[in-house]
Amino acid sequence: MEKISNLIATIEKFLSILLIAGITLVLFIHVIFRYILNDPIYWASEASIFMMAWATFLGGSLGLKYKMQSSFTFFINRLTAAQRRVLSIITHILMLGFLGLLIYVSFEWVLSLSGSSSSSLRIPMWIPYSCVPVGLTFAFIHLLNHLVNLFKGQEEEEAVV
Repeated sequence: MEKISNLIATIEKFLSILLIAGITLVLFIHVIFRYILNDPIYWASEASIFMMAWATFLGGSLGLKYKMQSSFTFFINRLTAAQRRVLSIITHILMLGFLGLLIYVSFEWVLSLSGSSSSSLRIPMWIPYSCVPVGLTFAFIHLLNHLVNLFKGQEEEEAVV
């Protein structure tokens, strides 16, 4: 499970770098065309929004992989190590259940977009909106890896609350 999670994290990092670089390049060229050449690129803002959505969901998944999400530890730090481990397992199971539900709903949503296309780029809307189920699926895998490591005793007993 660890190898799969690490492979996905590597892919997410690479894609995030490409997406952020793409956003920067598209917006830079758009500004030059719009304000210097007085000929705006009509699809630049839409492409930037789609790339930002992908970067956001991939980054959110990476945040779960590296436990970078915010958490409230005031009460958790007062628990014993065994209590923290139990609470961590419970919260991981709850989050996996919630992510599973979101993944199911997001796949249903993306599959319902079969006939629509974007206004400027004219690409099928399932392409940009696929960032939701893909990012959530990656997050699910990272979280499942943390849970497996918790059961093996290889993970710190940190509850994600």
